[in-house]
Amino acid sequence: MKYLLGVDGGGSETRAAVVTDTYEVVGRGAAGASNHYVVGAEQAASNCAQAAEDALVDARRLVPDITREAVVAWGFGLAGVRRESDAAAVRPYLNRVVGNYPWTLDTDAAAAHSGAFAGGPGIILSAGTGAICLGIDEHGERFYADGWGPLLGDDGSGYWMGSEALRAVCRAADGRGQATRLTLPILSALNVANCDALVQFIYSDQCSRDQIARLSQVVLSMAEAGAQVAIAIRDRAVAHLGNTVAAAARAMLTRVQERAGFAQPVPQEILIALRGGLFDDDFLRASVGYIVGERMVELKRDFLPLASWRVVKPQLDAAGGAALLAQKLVS
Repeated sequence: MKYLLGVDGGGSETRAAVVTDTYEVVGRGAAGASNHYVVGAEQAASNCAQAAEDALVDARRLVPDITREAVVAWGFGLAGVRRESDAAAVRPYLNRVVGNYPWTLDTDAAAAHSGAFAGGPGIILSAGTGAICLGIDEHGERFYADGWGPLLGDDGSGYWMGSEALRAVCRAADGRGQATRLTLPILSALNVANCDALVQFIYSDQCSRDQIARLSQVVLSMAEAGAQVAIAIRDRAVAHLGNTVAAAARAMLTRVQERAGFAQPVPQEILIALRGGLFDDDFLRASVGYIVGERMVELKRDFLPLASWRVVKPQLDAAGGAALLAQKLVS
């Protein structure tokens, strides 16, 4: 039996999985963030190492004699390494973690995609602290949408929802916006007494991106309770995420048409998967699935022979997907 170790690292948490060559997960581990933009390259690698060690310890429940040496290859899918310059900054530290074993580094979106479709084509939307969509076609060509980070994009993400909630609370405080039932739960979640204290906290070193992203859970809870401002934020998030999937799908279908030239392209079904912490909310997951369907119907007007689709459940999580990326090194 061969064992692979996959590590999925984001801006809030790092998860690792020990996977057999028959795709059975035998151990899992977790640690802090491993986006080098959030914690730095050295700490990111350290958290990857901790998650991996925890996964090996957990694996010994099922495989008592498993050791680090039993892992034939490692795969890392990390946020913040989409560009080669970023990947190059992290590689030296990961090399120290792995040692002399084969290993590969890719984006967390690529790991999630690999796990969702077991290495096959499709489109995956990841929505947690950040938001990114990745489509990979049967030729292995990639089509990204969003994933630009909290200042430039990540529309509809947990951080985006938390930021929108904070702005709504501040607008309500000075009369620029309507009063909102979000105010007290948001202040309570951040353990501040009023909006003056909120400002001091938000602009202090104590406030983290993860804390703001977790406010999305307050938004979703209050939306379920009927709070109108929270419902409006949730609805805008759903629209953003649907548009992100549509952008990736449009790019994929355009490329298919380009490859076909003047020939009639063969119709194909596009598999779409949703993953990430935001989709733990049943209403949000269902709403995004619905809006994705609407956007795909719109695409049929331009790509009628091609635009069929199906929303599917991911086959493996992103940590398992990272392990599958590593499998290519030893298969």
